[in-house]
Formats: sequence, structure tokens, C-alpha cells
Amino acid sequence: MSLFLIALGFCSAFMALLWLMQRFFTQNAALVDLGWTLLVPLLHLYFAWFSGGDRGRGLWLAAMACLWGARLGAHLFWTRLRPGLEEEGRYKKLREEWGAGFQSKLFWFYQTQALAAFLLVAVFWPCYRDGRSALGFYELAGALLFAVGLSGGALADAQLAAFKKRSRPGEVCQEGLWNYSRHPNYFFETVLWFGWATFALASPGGSWALLAPLTLLHLVLNVTGIPPTEQQALRSKGHAYREYQRTTSAFVPWRKRP
Repeated sequence: MSLFLIALGFCSAFMALLWLMQRFFTQNAALVDLGWTLLVPLLHLYFAWFSGGDRGRGLWLAAMACLWGARLGAHLFWTRLRPGLEEEGRYKKLREEWGAGFQSKLFWFYQTQALAAFLLVAVFWPCYRDGRSALGFYELAGALLFAVGLSGGALADAQLAAFKKRSRPGEVCQEGLWNYSRHPNYFFETVLWFGWATFALASPGGSWALLAPLTLLHLVLNVTGIPPTEQQALRSKGHAYREYQRTTSAFVPWRKRP
């Protein structure tokens, strides 16, 4: 229990520090996205080292989390947080909606993200408690799914970044993976998390890890992923994005509708 309480306390303090940084220095609420991306691999490393199972097994899973965090963290910094960039549209909208209470509500939003990171990693506890060193089918399948998700997400982000450099305001990216899915980055992110969960399935009680990608899938489809992203796209791109919605799969890459 103390191991979990320390991890939870660290998550809360880490996000409180980031809230202070955005409040008094960066004035960019998107710092929470980078914070969440850093917390997940830090928690995986913590549990891999201190949970008492085979460290080799645990560090395989933690290493995948670190690769994910490094790739996504660098992308988020470059596209949302580097000096000179405007704050992302969805956070601008929250500033308008929350008004004078924006910073106090944002603090609790940061703390919610701290709790989410803790819970989504804590379900991998059975894997980190597993004392076996040998890796088998589930671990290999999980690593392959992770590789597909990581490479697909990186490709989707690169294609979108290249499009933005040469596009005009109001244009919709329909190049590469974006021709087959309106949100290929979210799709491959979910594949990646299912890879982690598959890796954990080999351990006794490892099926608990499936709660992480299933929760992430729900959030992406219904809460913090696709819905606000599409609302912002409709505000900025209008009819062009409505036509994109009509012809293109929202999530799973698929052929265009006529």
C-alpha cells in the first residue's frame, strides 16, 4: 500500500508543480499534456524497480513506456509548447468558458490527469509482481502491437506536420493515413496501449491491465479525444471538415465513402 501511496503522492505533486509553471511562467495550459506523457513512463519505471517481481520482465514493459513517452513528449513540446506558439484551441475555449475561475478549475483538471496516469499504470501491477524471467507468446505479441502503434502514431504525426507547413487556413489534411481515418494518431495510440496490456496478460492477474486501453478507448471516442478535437475542427474549418466527416472513418483506418 505504501508503494501505491508514494506513487499517487508523486503524481499529485508533479502535476501541481506543472500547474504553477503554466500559471506563472508559460501561460500555456497544454503543459498538462506533456506532464501526463512524462508521468506514465516514470510510474512504469518506479513499479518495475520497486514492486518485487523480476526486474528484467518489468523493465521490458517500462522500456516500451519510455520509448512512447520520449516520442510523444518531443512531439507535444514541438507542436504545442515551444516558445512562440499560441495556446491550443481547446484550451483557449476552456479559458472562455471558465472565465475568472479558469486557473482554479485548471488546477483540478491537472490533478485529475495525475490520478488518471496513476490508475492507468497501477493496473499493470500484476505484471510487475511476476517473478518469472522467461518471456513467451503474449509478451512477443504485445511488443509487436506496441511497435505497430508507436510507428503508426509517429507516421500520422509526421504526415500532419508536413501538411500544416504547406497548407492554407481552412484546409483539411487528407494525406497518407489521414485519408483513411480522421484520427489515425488516436487509433495507433490505442493499439499501442493494447500492446502493453497484451504483454501483461502472461502474468497471473494480468487481465487487469486490459482496463487501461479500454479506459483510454472510451476517453478517446467519447470524452477528451475525438469529440473536442472535432468541435474545434468544425469551428476552424467549417464545411470542409463536415465533408471530411461524411467521407472518412472517424477512428479505424478504412476506405473512403463516396
